Amino acid sequence: MLISDSHQFVFVHIRKAAGTSLRQILERVSLPKNNHWWYKLLSRGGLAVNYHKYSFRKHANLVGAERSMPADKFKKYFKFAMVRNPWDRLVSEFEYIKTQPSHSRYKRLAAMDFAEFIEYQAKRPAAHQVNALTLKNGEVGCDYVGKLETLDESLEVIAKFTRLSFGELPHINKVQRRDYRSYYDDALKERVEKLWFKDIKTFDYEFENNQS
Repeated sequence: MLISDSHQFVFVHIRKAAGTSLRQILERVSLPKNNHWWYKLLSRGGLAVNYHKYSFRKHANLVGAERSMPADKFKKYFKFAMVRNPWDRLVSEFEYIKTQPSHSRYKRLAAMDFAEFIEYQAKRPAAHQVNALTLKNGEVGCDYVGKLETLDESLEVIAKFTRLSFGELPHINKVQRRDYRSYYDDALKERVEKLWFKDIKTFDYEFENNQS
């Protein structure tokens, strides 16, 4: 997560949805991460820590900002994130981790096929995008949720509210792989539809059957 006082925004970084690329620009105007062990301990323990000292994880949930920021600032700041088609996102993360021997899940994933990976991911709260954007009251708390599939249009909105330019957005962590639809048969497609029902419904996604 990144928070900027100068540009008054809160960015929730969701994995495999252009977040690493966006950070290259957003970090320039954001608060530095607090790596002090004491504040890491307090933050991980869920104790009250002001957002200026809070040690936010890279992929921290929006509720962390809600708990650590003054209510008036949290309400005022532009809260946003980027999401991705769940079927496509699963393929992207599966293929990406396979290229990263230093990744914490590399060895575990190496022994899995894609169907097993889906079942494994389904049990991880962080694998469901809606969880990262939910507030204490259970509602999605972002002012804007962009989509990777319409990146240019999403960046126009983000640029307007953050007063930043994304004209030279780098493409980082891109992995060469097949079209995501080729990874699925009907049963696996329906399995993801069931397991990621909240993401699919909340962000209005569907499996695109026609491959170009």
